[in-house]
Amino acid sequence: MHKKTNHTQKAEHLWRCAFQWQHFALTGVAVVFIVTGFLLMLPPVDIRNTPGGRFAASPGPGAFEARRIRLAPIPCFIGFAMMVPTIMYVPKGAKSERMKREKSKNEDEK
Repeated sequence: MHKKTNHTQKAEHLWRCAFQWQHFALTGVAVVFIVTGFLLMLPPVDIRNTPGGRFAASPGPGAFEARRIRLAPIPCFIGFAMMVPTIMYVPKGAKSERMKREKSKNEDEK
């Protein structure tokens, strides 16, 4: 049987670490924060007062509400800030597995 090279072992390990349910759950929470922030930034749509029933491109009286300028960026920032640790997160099992592999590798070299 063909013995796996160190490069293929690393690639398989990274693949297993990158796509675990914890990553998807944390990414989902971050996306919910980001979408919430963008929804809070949406302007109120009043089709009755626009010519032809279309959305007006000019900012209305509520363009500079505190909700859109002060509140909405907070969940957006939290969501984007959560993405960094989510990407870098390594589950505990993967850490211990890596340490076992390194320990056995060091013993094999001796």
